[in-house]
Amino acid sequence: MAIFRRRRRDATPSGSCLEARPASETAASPVLVAGFDGTLPHLDRAVTVVLVSRSDRYERLPAMVAAARRAFGPEADVRAVGYVADASPRDAPQRGLPWVRTDPVDGIGSAINAGVSGGVGRVLLVVDSTVGVTDQDLQVLATAGHDRVAQARVWLADGSRRHGSRLLRPGALPGTDDDPGSPPSPDVAAAVSDARLADGIRTARVFAADQPVVAVPGAALVPAPCLPDERMTVTAWTRAVADRTGQDPVVTWAVERSAEAGRTIDRTVVDAFAAWRDREPEPGGPGVVAGPPLPPWGARPVAPAPQRTVSTDQLAWSLKIAAPAGPEGDGWGDVHFAAELAGALERLGQRVRVDRRDAHVRDDDGTDDVTLVVRGLDRVPPNPASVNLLWVISHPDDVVDTELRSFDAVFAAGPVWAAAAAERSGVPVTTLLQATDPAVFRPSPPTGPDAGRVVFVGSTRGASRPVVSDAVALGADLRVHGPGWESVVPEPMRGAPGLTRAEVAASYASARVVLNDHWPDMAAGGFVSNRVFDVLASGGVVVTDPVEGLDDVLDVPTLAVARSQDDLAALLDPVRPWPTPDERAEVAARIASEHSFDARARVLLDAARAERARLRR
Repeated sequence: MAIFRRRRRDATPSGSCLEARPASETAASPVLVAGFDGTLPHLDRAVTVVLVSRSDRYERLPAMVAAARRAFGPEADVRAVGYVADASPRDAPQRGLPWVRTDPVDGIGSAINAGVSGGVGRVLLVVDSTVGVTDQDLQVLATAGHDRVAQARVWLADGSRRHGSRLLRPGALPGTDDDPGSPPSPDVAAAVSDARLADGIRTARVFAADQPVVAVPGAALVPAPCLPDERMTVTAWTRAVADRTGQDPVVTWAVERSAEAGRTIDRTVVDAFAAWRDREPEPGGPGVVAGPPLPPWGARPVAPAPQRTVSTDQLAWSLKIAAPAGPEGDGWGDVHFAAELAGALERLGQRVRVDRRDAHVRDDDGTDDVTLVVRGLDRVPPNPASVNLLWVISHPDDVVDTELRSFDAVFAAGPVWAAAAAERSGVPVTTLLQATDPAVFRPSPPTGPDAGRVVFVGSTRGASRPVVSDAVALGADLRVHGPGWESVVPEPMRGAPGLTRAEVAASYASARVVLNDHWPDMAAGGFVSNRVFDVLASGGVVVTDPVEGLDDVLDVPTLAVARSQDDLAALLDPVRPWPTPDERAEVAARIASEHSFDARARVLLDAARAERARLRR
């Protein structure tokens, strides 16, 4: 089986636009209103009412405007805004309504921002057209929202309830504060009436509001995020307002809602709730179970669950890697990296499974105690029911700050990048270099056709590899193993198209010099290739391109840097003296001790146990 590193895919810009909901099926694209235009005026009014409505649900707005004017007087500050969501068709705006604008905007977050752009009174009410409200409902809600965020208790047509958001697990999608154990009411209208009589205006604290029937103090207003998921938009917005008030949101009263918006969880939503990674969960919240994956990205909500009593000596680990399933991914370096790490964790008494790209989200992964994402090409959603560790080993330019914030602990194989990422993101990033398996890569006598030659093992990876091109130009006694070199390297210099791991180890131990190179972003971030550790552990000599901070992490006599073709010529000169076999064996022993997968596994296990204890305290 080949042991070549995987090919890097063509870079694709990251960002919310890549995973947003489908484009609107209206005549023109809706406008994104991302925030306020300048300083938001504070009006000399007691209440401002903003009625938001999906662009095909305008029929209930006249009754809602009338209710607002009965509640707060005929001259009440009432405004209407339409929005497009889930490719909703665009109805004609009804005449006689207090439209902020006649064309709909992009999503409920934009609708809120457009609705308040002219300023607000001392209390702002935001109500969606799917919510049935009377003048009394609006008055109670406005009273409760005078100095804090307040949401009405929401009953849906099927009898289910949405009573605000609870933060059951830091960094996870907040769960709704309902009672899933209660049977649905057969008569929603009667249930709503009963709830009003029973609850009156008593309130209960929640983490945030999650339904668009909410009151907020005008002085604490902040722009709503423009996310494709309605519940997460309202949750993130009201939590931000609540942070400004210094008081937790409350739920009060009770109203009926005719529809619940579908959830469209993409990376923008995940990035939004990553901001809550370090918050304390609500009392009784550490025990959670993960719900089913939500499209399109696979993030999952959580629900309360009895806390499992399990041994902290043996944890169930899931190692997530970017390699695809089947033969296509079998030769990827990520596969071998994960297998060696899994073996090291198992030697520490852990239970480990490796999940390739097709299994990044599994139906049964709620039983995993630890999710470790070995970050290469793919961003992987964290598992909200487990401890989540991130180990960035390659392609650091693809990793964004919000990804770091969504994990419980973050490691990086590049110390330079780790320090910069920690300063930039505010997330501690611990240096954890790549590693080797001394059981495979260890000193052995020179044998075979690679003995005494310059060797390179790897594919062309679809890009120029200057260290190989320069060695060819210098006429070095080069032997290149790997696929794709037919039109790049002269035939006498070509070796096998694929090597087993044992053959790679023998080649490294036998060669006079092994060549190595790095992707530019990895070199700049100080990410030392695992090939370097493998060669040194084999008792070999490696010549590599420059890597930032290399001397700080690997100062050994069997490692040299070629900064130019002239440097490479001097280092590949057959008469150049290199350390003796005894000196090489000494370096190999040091690498085996300090840079083995066993050493890395101990660090990861300690971190997993510490984070598990933190989340369960």
